[in-house]
Amino acid sequence: MHALAPNKQTTLGSNLSALWRGAVAAVAAGLFGTSIHASITYVGNDIPLVWGVGLAWLLLGVLVYWAAVSSSKLWAGALGFIGCYVTVGLISYVGNDQLILGMQYYRFLPGPTLASALWMYGMVIPSVIALLCALRVLRKQRR
Repeated sequence: MHALAPNKQTTLGSNLSALWRGAVAAVAAGLFGTSIHASITYVGNDIPLVWGVGLAWLLLGVLVYWAAVSSSKLWAGALGFIGCYVTVGLISYVGNDQLILGMQYYRFLPGPTLASALWMYGMVIPSVIALLCALRVLRKQRR
């Protein structure tokens, strides 16, 4: 009788665990990404370096990748991205939000407004990259 190789998975995981991983990735990326996206350093007096957005994008990409690869289901990573977008939308909609600024404030607060726009509308970039990387890993695992 042949033994299974130690790096081979015997099961692919359940849909419930994939749903759970996608939800955890969504909420974690939405909350933590929104709290760190507005970390800004100014060069001189006029040029904002919105490095917090890069860190928030990295967090989102890692969590989307984790959700997809750890559950062996690509849709769990996509759920993480969509859920993150919904979480950030809810944060910006509910209450007196101070974390996400609309573009009407650009004239008064260019750095935080730019960071908010990049976070809200640019989160598709790290998510698609993470999903493509996860797809490649999942295809290699199934071979």
